[in-house]
Amino acid sequence: MSFYPEGWSYDRLLDASSQDMMALSETQRTTLFDGLKSTHGEDGFREILQEMSRRYQARVDAAESEETKQKRLELLAPFVQTLDLVFRFTESKDWGKWGLVVFRTTPYGGEHERQWVEFRRKWDTVIEEQLGPHRGSLPKVDRAIDLLEFQWVEDPELEGVDAADVARRFDEMALNLPRGLMTSACLMVTPASMESVLSSPLPSSAPRRERQRIPFVVAVSQGASPLALWGEDVAGADFRGYLNVALEGILEEFYPIVALQMMDLHTLTVKFRHDNDIWCSSDRWGIHHYEEL
Repeated sequence: MSFYPEGWSYDRLLDASSQDMMALSETQRTTLFDGLKSTHGEDGFREILQEMSRRYQARVDAAESEETKQKRLELLAPFVQTLDLVFRFTESKDWGKWGLVVFRTTPYGGEHERQWVEFRRKWDTVIEEQLGPHRGSLPKVDRAIDLLEFQWVEDPELEGVDAADVARRFDEMALNLPRGLMTSACLMVTPASMESVLSSPLPSSAPRRERQRIPFVVAVSQGASPLALWGEDVAGADFRGYLNVALEGILEEFYPIVALQMMDLHTLTVKFRHDNDIWCSSDRWGIHHYEEL
């Protein structure tokens, strides 16, 4: 067609780069665009531009080295950047076991043991919903998943203990933990959090904001907070040393915070309205507010 520059065709146009387009004179570009709009309409013209963009990106991707592509994908992948930072000061800088310590403070014995087995099964299901979509995406992600470990602490003497006792016990074991489990907080399963896991619908059943109940676990800050000793005017002085955390965000949202000690736990409760609120993430909608059933 007459509106194409000399030597150009429809296929040549679709494969044109931005440099090719800029090499045309302003008159040639105007004639070309007006002719395309007249022939294909405004919607067709937009589709042509989209196809040109898609082909250009495909050429860029094809020219990108495998090493560069791998690094770009790793920047977007879960766990990889966090684990690189967690293990950056180890002698080999190689990843090791990572995860969280979990204390069981629920009743022991008899029917309670059967309930605990069901709880652990449901726990594993919720965790797998977090991991499953990422399996097979990258070799490093698969390795991170293989190295994940929850270190469970079960002892009948823990039945009914409070967060302060759990924090003390966590302090005592902290120095003997693998680097990837040396976090600024541990987890505690209470009767209430256990019930939430057993009775709440799975995260995959609906978006979180459409679920009234969500499974949670109690996060306990390591050690006794010194804030209370400095007076009530200090930020976080009224923090109890623990908070509810959504199980569905425990790996990608919560673990980086406590593994890298990115912020004090009391800052996660700033938007809480009730002690039973649940922290889910650091974004705008990151708090699941308590509603009495």
